Amino acid sequence: MCLLTEPRALPGGPAFFWKKVPLARIAALCMALLSPLAAGAADWVVISSDEESSFYFDRTSLKRVSDVVEVLLLWNFPEVQLTRRPIKPYLSATRLTRYDCKAGTRANVESTLYRGAMASGEVTEVYRTPDAAIRFEWVNPEAPGGESMRRVCEAAGNGER
Repeated sequence: MCLLTEPRALPGGPAFFWKKVPLARIAALCMALLSPLAAGAADWVVISSDEESSFYFDRTSLKRVSDVVEVLLLWNFPEVQLTRRPIKPYLSATRLTRYDCKAGTRANVESTLYRGAMASGEVTEVYRTPDAAIRFEWVNPEAPGGESMRRVCEAAGNGER
């Protein structure tokens, strides 16, 4: 499906709007432009930090439905990281994650890699798990993932694990 805008609908508008523009391309552009804005308005709470990275959750992103809490996590790196092929650089990454606080499990929904620190700059890559493929996996309570789950579940008012 394409968006078709006539020249008369946008007087003096950019020439590219006069052509057919795929909706998927418009949606991708909107996501790329709005994603850093949303991340920039975040209230990042430190989960852990060492010489290799700092790990945060966004208090403003917490959404709770029953025992499941959805949250935006952030990894910030002091040195440039590289993706697998095709190789692309990034300094930070966010991951939209769902925690089942009662069951002690998590599901990763979407990861976004950024060229800049603290979810800023150009989006390097976005990985989205299709809704039908989202699966909850056990979280080791003694591992770093267990600490993030505890902190997020407590912040959402559901500190069962």
